[in-house]
Amino acid sequence: MQKSFIIIIVIAFGLVGGLYSLPKVVVSDEKRTLEQSSNEAPATANRDKATASKTEESAESHGATLSVEQQRVIAQLKGSYLNGSTAKVKMKAADELIAKFVEYTRFDSAAYYAEEVAKIEPSETNLMKAGNLYYEAFTYSLQAEKTTVLGEKAREIFTKVLAKNPENLLAKTNMAMTYVSTSTPMQGITMLREVIAKEPDYEPALFSLGILSIRSNQFGKAVDRF
Repeated sequence: MQKSFIIIIVIAFGLVGGLYSLPKVVVSDEKRTLEQSSNEAPATANRDKATASKTEESAESHGATLSVEQQRVIAQLKGSYLNGSTAKVKMKAADELIAKFVEYTRFDSAAYYAEEVAKIEPSETNLMKAGNLYYEAFTYSLQAEKTTVLGEKAREIFTKVLAKNPENLLAKTNMAMTYVSTSTPMQGITMLREVIAKEPDYEPALFSLGILSIRSNQFGKAVDRF
């Protein structure tokens, strides 16, 4: 990235940061602004084994905001999923549901069905897809309680990914960012530093550290990260 472009981005983030009064935490240079952000953590849609029924409700709760045609499409695909006679049929219907929910920007619902696919076939690829969708929902969530649940779901699935492949740096990076808004933000920062130690030029981790620098008003450091 060109330095001038990055500086513009940093200034823009700084102005937005001023409007939203981003919280602060202390972590030697990065240690200065993450604690309060635990109160503003991104949320995810109630997608937990312990709350399976709640999860399903949450997946359906978007109905009122979808158009009539979108609701019709979702209902049809859901019927195919629920009535699927084999794992292969259910997975195909779930994949179509996921694609539609992503198209409709309903990332929490997409994550739910991605997780269902991963339960049927728990490959690293399927788990990673579910984890990334939960993470996406987490980053877009505006409700603190929902954000907490989504962050927990993302971590749960990324943990399974890393159990299969400890070298999956994207899983570790995204998982790290879900910790930043909890009561243990340093755990996330430590994970990001571990990623950078393993691969110094790994862009997702550098970008994440840059975002954290912006949140702590360390704009010069953010430019260096980017």
